Formats: sequence, structure tokens, C-alpha cells
Amino acid sequence: MSTGQKGLIETVLTKQEQDELTPARVIEMLREGNARFVAGELTVRNHRAQIRKAAVGQHPKAIVLSCVDSRIPVEDVFDRGIGDLFVARVAGNFVNADILGSMEFACHVSGAKLILVLGHEHCGAIKAAIAGVELGNITGMLSKIRPAVEQSSAHDGDGQVTFTC
Repeated sequence: MSTGQKGLIETVLTKQEQDELTPARVIEMLREGNARFVAGELTVRNHRAQIRKAAVGQHPKAIVLSCVDSRIPVEDVFDRGIGDLFVARVAGNFVNADILGSMEFACHVSGAKLILVLGHEHCGAIKAAIAGVELGNITGMLSKIRPAVEQSSAHDGDGQVTFTC
């Protein structure tokens, strides 16, 4: 990658820049990045340079809880680079003690300003929970999703922020 390329980003977020962010600004940045993703205008980044600069410390903007679905590349969907986001992934987007601890680490230790739960359509884990699939370790995982499936008709969607993939 040429370092003279127009728009090339080689920097990572500093602690001072992270401290100045608000949750509202982070949501705005994620929306702006999502608009670039939808338009096919992703930012050019020098990942090698960003990895080297992030090696001394990380100051992400947010932590995103996402499904393991391979069709949803979280950093690309929000046009973010190395060090911008923590991403926790589990089939069906549910929280267990390990993921909750990871979120606490992201926010209370590393200073992330926002927790975002990124859902998607046609989720295989949700479909499996609805269908009552039982198979090895999947059975226990789906038992954590089923209560949400059973209550889903009771929610009206208030508080959701919508992004496009």
C-alpha cells in the first residue's frame, strides 16, 4: 500500500481523543461509517501501520456485540480500523458472564464509550432456537436464546438504532 495514497489512515485513536468522545458522538461516527459502507466508499487504511501504533495500547470507541455470522464484518460495516472497536461475537448475540466481563473490561478498563448490540436478519441461531434444535453444545447455547425468542413479541423496538448492511 502506498503511503502517498489519498485519504490513507495510518493513525489509531489516542487516549486523549478517546477521553473527548461522548456516546452520542460515537453513534454518529458509526452511522457515518455505515453510510460509507452502504455507498461502497470504505476508508483506505494502512493496517500494518495501525497495528504497530496500537501495539503500545488501545483506546477503542465502543464494544460491539455481534453474531458470529460471517456475512457481517463488523469493522467494515462501520468503516472502522485497527483499535477502533472491541468486537464480541457469539451465535445469537446473547450475553453470558464471559461476554459481560469483556464488556466491563472494554468500558471500565479500556474506556470504550458505548456498547452496541448488532443484530441481523436471517440469524441461524435464532432460527435454531425457534425450531428447538438440540445438538451437543448448541443445545445449551440455544437455551440462553429461547427466553428472548419467547418474549420478542412483547417489545416495540424503542431505543433501537438502525444501521444498514
